[in-house]
Amino acid sequence: MKNIFKIILTVAVAIMAAACGNKDNGPEVSTEIIGEWHLKEMSGTVASSLPQVYLNFKQDKNFELYQKVGEGRFRKYTGTYAVDGSVLTGKYSDGADWGSAYAVAFESEELVLTAQNGSEEVCRYEKKSLSQSDKDNSVVVTKSEEYQAPRFL
Repeated sequence: MKNIFKIILTVAVAIMAAACGNKDNGPEVSTEIIGEWHLKEMSGTVASSLPQVYLNFKQDKNFELYQKVGEGRFRKYTGTYAVDGSVLTGKYSDGADWGSAYAVAFESEELVLTAQNGSEEVCRYEKKSLSQSDKDNSVVVTKSEEYQAPRFL
């Protein structure tokens, strides 16, 4: 009987030790980033003083970036992204790399992207979708076209 008790106790301790070693640190950045985001602030400048920017990170590792500078329609850029740990990188649909890699953090339900190109520029995004009519009326461009490249990726 003592041997059975010792075996059960040993197995229970082993299971508890394994459970403690596999702590859940929350969702991974690669899944948290999925969704639609609206630029709220950039390095202390509030959105009312910035171009309108919306990002859509899709589960299939594709992204859409909608940007409107001044009046007119949104410009739509597309491409792919990757997350390695907490670093976000990407390429536009024409194969050009983003202007920077970004350190990714989440603070108070905001997506915080910090440029890793030496500028240390910080962009804060809130969960918010662009209207379907603005998406439908956007001008699809590639980074290589003469129109100003997207400012925020």
